[in-house]
Amino acid sequence: MYPELCKIEGFFARAMQQILDRQLLDQKLWANCIGVFSSGIDDADRGWRCEYWGKMMRGACLSYTLTRSPELYAVLTDAVRGLLARQEESGRISSYSVENEFYGWDLWARKYVMTGLQHYFDICRDAQLRTQILQALTAHADYILRHIGPGKIHILDTGLYWGSVNSASILEPFVRLYADTQNKRYLDFAEYILQSGGCSDGNLIDCVFDDKAPFEFPEQKAYETMSFFEGLLAYYEITGNEKAFRAVRMFVDALLQTDYTAIGSCGCTHELFDHSTVRQVIPSVEIMQETCVTVTLLRLLARLFRITGEKRLFDAIRLSANNALAGALNRNGFAQYSFERKEYLPGMLFDSYSPLRGGIRGRGIGGFKQFADGTHFGCCACIASAGFALYPLLCVTAQGNTIRVHDVLCGTYAFPAENGQIRMQISADRIRIQAPAHIRCTVRVTSGDLYTKITASCPAAVVPDADGYYTFPDMTDGREIALSVQPQWIEEQIDSAVCLHYGRWTLASDTAKAPQFVPGQPVRFIRDENGRIMHRALTPQDGEQVRFAVQTDRGDLIVTDYAAAGQDGRSAVSVWF
Repeated sequence: MYPELCKIEGFFARAMQQILDRQLLDQKLWANCIGVFSSGIDDADRGWRCEYWGKMMRGACLSYTLTRSPELYAVLTDAVRGLLARQEESGRISSYSVENEFYGWDLWARKYVMTGLQHYFDICRDAQLRTQILQALTAHADYILRHIGPGKIHILDTGLYWGSVNSASILEPFVRLYADTQNKRYLDFAEYILQSGGCSDGNLIDCVFDDKAPFEFPEQKAYETMSFFEGLLAYYEITGNEKAFRAVRMFVDALLQTDYTAIGSCGCTHELFDHSTVRQVIPSVEIMQETCVTVTLLRLLARLFRITGEKRLFDAIRLSANNALAGALNRNGFAQYSFERKEYLPGMLFDSYSPLRGGIRGRGIGGFKQFADGTHFGCCACIASAGFALYPLLCVTAQGNTIRVHDVLCGTYAFPAENGQIRMQISADRIRIQAPAHIRCTVRVTSGDLYTKITASCPAAVVPDADGYYTFPDMTDGREIALSVQPQWIEEQIDSAVCLHYGRWTLASDTAKAPQFVPGQPVRFIRDENGRIMHRALTPQDGEQVRFAVQTDRGDLIVTDYAAAGQDGRSAVSVWF
């Protein structure tokens, strides 16, 4: 259960305010995203402008769940009404003409129409509008069913690239539509997609059970593949199909082992699975670690975490959110280079790619397309807000009268209770409880995978369980849990390359902070008598979370949290030395 109040503080609170001010409240942007429908604008280049509305709506609805902003709710309501007005009598909502439909990215975008409407449905307070949305969804889905399926156009013949995995990922919203309507034809269609295997070049589910790593799949497009497996997990949630659950779990296990990097993303060859756990140390200025991949990974991990509660999944979520995702926020608004236009363009709110060893932020605009008015947008720009909202919403969860603190993210959280409301105030050194009755509270206090150590005490000595949770079984109104947080300094090594971590942060440098260090050139660290790299803490500057001087044979190497590195849009960033 998400909190009914989640008033966070710190970096993610500041980021969310920028997201509201610079993107989600921009009514001209929403109008452009709506304007592509019923226009045939995507015919000429088999484009994907049609995905923008739904992807941004999903993130915006999660952002509303986090912020409860009345202004945002009003803007989103207008954006939903604007989209519904574009629905054709046949039920179609598409940016492709009828003559060119069901090819290219059309079915992928229709998935996002469904996804966006379904997320708004979850927050909608207007009963009449909820009815309209459900009617629009069923008409939209039924139009697809009239054309796609057994004896009709095969779903794996509808995509232009990537074995039509993009089209098959429409699985998730069809499963959701079945859950909302209990109409079996939507479940039947979902099972038809699963029987197809999700890819024209090879069955993705079979690949998992054949112990293939994601980079060994017939198609390696990371975003679309993870989106398909998220739909498979949704299918398990509805049906209890254990084979589906095992397939997702095995896929995630393989991904985290073979294609997960030090900043918490996948793919060092553009946005493709490529065994990036190993390849991440290779010096490269190519675009990599796509923000769409990061957010989709977060969503998949979050969905699996809500089912299993496994600490390693939350560890991966926290690493991704605080590094790859946080670094994608173009906080200073630097210009971004468009490979399509061959020029730098005014910077959007989010960067599309995240460098690891010598690359520069702002190179490439993922999913670049122009609207009819000449302005531009991109896939990463419209997906990122979902990650920035999702992570804080996962940090504190509730089940019955048990509150679970998975991460000490400062702020105020509230959950409904039988006789009122449970409210929790989290600061750096304590948790204060307000509750109408006795509750059970668990607090995550250790995480070796995440390089952080926390101790807790109150009201009596307790021992953490194997997952590192301290349990306080009898918390009443006014009680407190004292915390002592001590991030650990960890040195990670692959071959001869070294990466440094401090608590939740992966440390990085850039050529502005340390101009004497050329990316790719060898660095010899100075170590103490215990073999540990010598370093000292410095006062953070310019939005940095942390800052250190690390001793090397060429003087001090200045490193900061990854998200703060390269934020001038000109400096080369490295996390591996």
